[in-house]
Amino acid sequence: MTTLIKYRFAPLTVGFLLFVQSGIAFPPDPDAVALISKVVLDVSRREVGKDWENAKKGETLSQGDKVKTGEKSVAVIKFKDNSLVRVRELTELTVTGSMNGSAFSKQVEMRSGVVGFNIQKQLPGEQFQFTSPTSVASIRGTGGSFTARTAADTLIVTEGVIEFKNNISSQVVRVQAGFTGISRSDGSIETRPSTDAEKAAAEQANRSGEQDNELEFELRDGRGNSKKLKIDYKD
Repeated sequence: MTTLIKYRFAPLTVGFLLFVQSGIAFPPDPDAVALISKVVLDVSRREVGKDWENAKKGETLSQGDKVKTGEKSVAVIKFKDNSLVRVRELTELTVTGSMNGSAFSKQVEMRSGVVGFNIQKQLPGEQFQFTSPTSVASIRGTGGSFTARTAADTLIVTEGVIEFKNNISSQVVRVQAGFTGISRSDGSIETRPSTDAEKAAAEQANRSGEQDNELEFELRDGRGNSKKLKIDYKD
């Protein structure tokens, strides 16, 4: 994303244009399903057949690679279609992807944890799914959060509509914006209006939010006068 900011350095008549670039381009790796676009504190990555290692911004994720976060830690995963998954603290997931002609389908497998997501509109033949032992959330293009727990999974939708399936009973519900779906390990599943607390939780899950979303500059004029400028931006 490019943020364009015009600022006048009062009381001076010095104007400037500032461009803030965020995000990372995909390297030419045909096996890449996604990449890690942000790392905050304790984030680990595990390639198939290898041990866990510290994750770094810009590293690619291939079929079957895993990502996990420690306490108070966040990772942002960006898929090739620019869909974003924000991995909250104490979460472990596996990414997979498959091509069918030009259609690219993606899946995030979770056993425990919380993710926020903003999924781009999927093309014909494509799909994006969050899966757990209990549930499958099939997404065509929308935003919200998904929490996987042993007793029940919780899907909070802030934009669009998501098909939510309970794997034990095979029951399916449609969860629309402003609603929450709950899929339980006993096979039951329901959807109801989201509470204020759930809406706040979904908003929190979608914050990349951390100190590296703030840029600070020191500006000086020809007389040596200085002033600091702080800019907050979103991914």
